[in-house]
Amino acid sequence: CNLPPISEKYTVDVGVKTDVVTVNPSIITESGAGGERRGLALFHKLEKWRRPFYRVLQVYENASVLLPAFYNTRNTDVSIRVKYVLDDFESPQAVYYFHPQYLVNVSRYWLSLGVRAKRISTGLILATAALELCEEVHLFGFWAFPMNPSGLYITHHYYDNVKPRPGFHAMPSEIFNFLHLHSRGILRVHTGTCSCC
Repeated sequence: CNLPPISEKYTVDVGVKTDVVTVNPSIITESGAGGERRGLALFHKLEKWRRPFYRVLQVYENASVLLPAFYNTRNTDVSIRVKYVLDDFESPQAVYYFHPQYLVNVSRYWLSLGVRAKRISTGLILATAALELCEEVHLFGFWAFPMNPSGLYITHHYYDNVKPRPGFHAMPSEIFNFLHLHSRGILRVHTGTCSCC
């Protein structure tokens, strides 16, 4: 989700295979959206220098790029520019956009289950899509608390401890819903050392 680093430093935790990488358009449009804290170049809405963004995407090799282009009108132009960048550099990576009605339906569904947020997280959208498309869904790294269930302190992301803007997402509520699905055998939430799949 959202252009995470997958360098050798993180291989033990995140593996080496990426089939789909999501890009929240705010990473491209907002200087404080996480790019500089992960050492990514500022992408300036892809209006001038596009090569830094293209280089970041190349880390994921042939992974498809998935964007919520129609979540709101601010996202649409920059999301379409992502496709143009990859076309201009003749990248084999495919670009896909969530259907706008799908995003509305996913938000409504989770709201009906008590996830009250300004916007549901990219992780929740992607996990929902996985539940619809895959026979088995295993979630790694989906935990919104400063301690894991074993009582060990952990960071918010595996690569940093920067949390979302207060009041923007309802992360604890999202995690409680994942745990409920886990308890019903619908998906599997992994909170310990990786030992499966």
